[in-house]
Amino acid sequence: MVPSALKTLGYTPEQIEKMTQYAVGHGTLEGVPHINFDTLKAKGFTDDILESLKKSSKSAFDIKFVFNKWPLGEDFCKFDMLLTLGFTKEHIKEANAYCCGTMTLEEAPYLKLEHLPVFDCASPMVV
Repeated sequence: MVPSALKTLGYTPEQIEKMTQYAVGHGTLEGVPHINFDTLKAKGFTDDILESLKKSSKSAFDIKFVFNKWPLGEDFCKFDMLLTLGFTKEHIKEANAYCCGTMTLEEAPYLKLEHLPVFDCASPMVV
């Protein structure tokens, strides 16, 4: 398990929590800078739709699975909702990383470069 490996490498519980959240996300839109329940409510999202978003964001692999016709209903969602609402691709990418995670520890907060090979099981990220 990754957290126990991080503990063995000397990371603090707080650092491990931040690194884990970076990799697997927070499972919520609460706390996201641009795409959050307050900004969505200001754009006309009802409490029922926001509740649906809360439920679907807990287990989403990608934020696009939260903002589509399946969790929100076909009557409500007929297009690329986030872009149409005026959020930039960067806002969407940031919200996706926060809510759903990056699925990697590369560039995670606190991760020392010398420890990356311990967790690297895929091709390195090109920067």
